[in-house]
Amino acid sequence: MDKWIMEVSLLFPELFEWEPPTFLVDTQFSAKLNKDVCVQINANAAFLERQSVHLIEWAIRHPALNWSDRVKLWTAAESLSLSPENIKLTVLALHPAHPGTRHEISWDSRQHAQAKDWLASALAGQARWPVAARRTSPPACASLTPFDIEGIPEVEI
Repeated sequence: MDKWIMEVSLLFPELFEWEPPTFLVDTQFSAKLNKDVCVQINANAAFLERQSVHLIEWAIRHPALNWSDRVKLWTAAESLSLSPENIKLTVLALHPAHPGTRHEISWDSRQHAQAKDWLASALAGQARWPVAARRTSPPACASLTPFDIEGIPEVEI
């Protein structure tokens, strides 16, 4: 962990200089996708200017933009009513054996529209499955059986 904290401080020293309300760690953003679906994410966000937000993601991961990043960017822009061009993401990609890398990702209206379409399509695909066909968790207790706690012998200490 010390190695990764050191790498983060070298890759993006501003993280350790910003304070609330300029920088918020693990902040929730939510946005309506349509009348039935609301998307909620947690993100680290720096509010650098009045109409500009910088999301920061640090993790053991590949630095390339992935679907999770797209959902975060779309949701944050919608939640804050920002133009997609006024939001960006910095990925601090850490690795157990290699040096970490910093990757800046800009967001635009085309990517924003594509993310919304993809998200709506992905969620619509899940909604087509009948509820009974979806995987459900097994019940916590299959059946309640009488349990006599008084019948348990005490253990002397």
